[in-house]
Amino acid sequence: MRKSIFTIIILALFCQVVCLSACKKSGACDVNKPLEDLPWLKTRVSEITLLINQSKTAQDVSIYQCVYGNNEIGFLIEEGNASPFYNCNGDVLCVMGGFAGATCYELNIVSKKLIWKKKKR
Repeated sequence: MRKSIFTIIILALFCQVVCLSACKKSGACDVNKPLEDLPWLKTRVSEITLLINQSKTAQDVSIYQCVYGNNEIGFLIEEGNASPFYNCNGDVLCVMGGFAGATCYELNIVSKKLIWKKKKR
């Protein structure tokens, strides 16, 4: 009896550990420093910096970390008239501004925090 209770407890703990690690792997924004820890965002910052330094863009660029939907994390890159909104995997969910106007209203963005800014010289 004692052995089977012990086995059940061990199995339950193992299942909990497996579930928690699987959940963390699926949550791409489970990072402390998105500008360093999300490869696609780090690449995007490098591209923007290069364009601004080469004077190939005429505006300042800001990156905001946002909370939207059901407490999901996303990133808004304000770079002129059209500002793409990305999920944690780097997929564009919508674009604010541009010819179509604001198309991100259905995401229900509830907060945004500036995490990076590059000013045009």
